[in-house]
Amino acid sequence: MTGSHLLAETPQVDLAVVAAEVDELEEYIIKGDVYRTLRVQTPSGTQMVQMSAGDLLTRLYRLESMREQLAPEERSRAKDLALTARSTIYSLRTRFHDLLKREIKTRLDSLNWFLDDVVGDSKRARVEYPFEIRNRQRIQLMAEELAEDLTPELKQQIARVDDRLRLIAKPAGFLWDNQLEPLFPRERFWYLYVSP
Repeated sequence: MTGSHLLAETPQVDLAVVAAEVDELEEYIIKGDVYRTLRVQTPSGTQMVQMSAGDLLTRLYRLESMREQLAPEERSRAKDLALTARSTIYSLRTRFHDLLKREIKTRLDSLNWFLDDVVGDSKRARVEYPFEIRNRQRIQLMAEELAEDLTPELKQQIARVDDRLRLIAKPAGFLWDNQLEPLFPRERFWYLYVSP
């Protein structure tokens, strides 16, 4: 969707951010705050990044999905970072899963506030939806990471948000930067193919 204010990060920016997040990962998990602000030097300049478990999983997912667009040394770096991240997550799995559950809850709350806020204001809903729906996409990857550890309560809350989204949405083209469409297939990420 041209004009969407959600543009694709280059794989090189994702790589720089993932490197910074992986450097912080053990301390981030142990400290237990859902969000942490990082100052990251990227190819497109210094960025302030809000690190979270969901952000890390999303960036790792994008890098893996865009492997072919990376130069061989970037591909190797991405693979090493993913292995380091997985190793750290595995060694602190219980704490990491607790963080994921807390982050899913905060992102569900955010989506519910958005839906409450835009009731009756379809223009505002359409404008803000591409940005807000990032929360649902991150919830998807976190829920998949949790697998059997996803609580029945969180499953129900996700289903309720999805029902609310379906009530206000109609089919649309892919909402984000077209470069991202191959990474987010309609069957798995249906909410990126609807609009209020």
